Amino acid sequence: MNNDAFSAGVEPGGLYSSQEIKILICYMLNGAGEPMPRQAVLDIIAGGGMANFFETGGAIDELLRLENLTEDADGRLDLTDTGRQAASTLSGLIPYTLRERSVKAALQLLTRIRRERENTVTMEKLENGITVTCTVKDDGAPLLSLSLKVADDLQAQLIREHFLTDPVLLYRSVLAVLTGSAESRRNDTEIVIDLR
Repeated sequence: MNNDAFSAGVEPGGLYSSQEIKILICYMLNGAGEPMPRQAVLDIIAGGGMANFFETGGAIDELLRLENLTEDADGRLDLTDTGRQAASTLSGLIPYTLRERSVKAALQLLTRIRRERENTVTMEKLENGITVTCTVKDDGAPLLSLSLKVADDLQAQLIREHFLTDPVLLYRSVLAVLTGSAESRRNDTEIVIDLR
């Protein structure tokens, strides 16, 4: 039987065995420490070239059937005690680099999800451009809201991505500049702001 369908998208050093893929999923969820959306698990494992997309989906289904995972109404996967035990007992069967890469990607994704939940970016189309409003929140209450008019969707998306990468940086920067606690230098090509 041709194995190309099961190796599609798998980078060198990736996993081909269903058993190994299941262990990696459990290890990643255990390392993440909180439930993750099913699609996020697929994106990290398959999108990262660690295993084939269809094999990863099948492994998730099998882990659910074996009650190593649970899935809530929102599609978030969580480890059961049995899944946690499998992750800690069998993780040595998976290459260290894949284990660490999967957990790092999971933590980055969860941080991004949290930032998107805690901070907002709205875009309002205008006749000649877009107004982008970035809002930093604390316990659901706005701390800072900044609106910019930009020329097109590309600029609006770039602002959204950079803001959600580190919303606190925007807050600290604006606060430091407005309170006079930032030191700044200018020349013809740049402005440097030292937040101290």
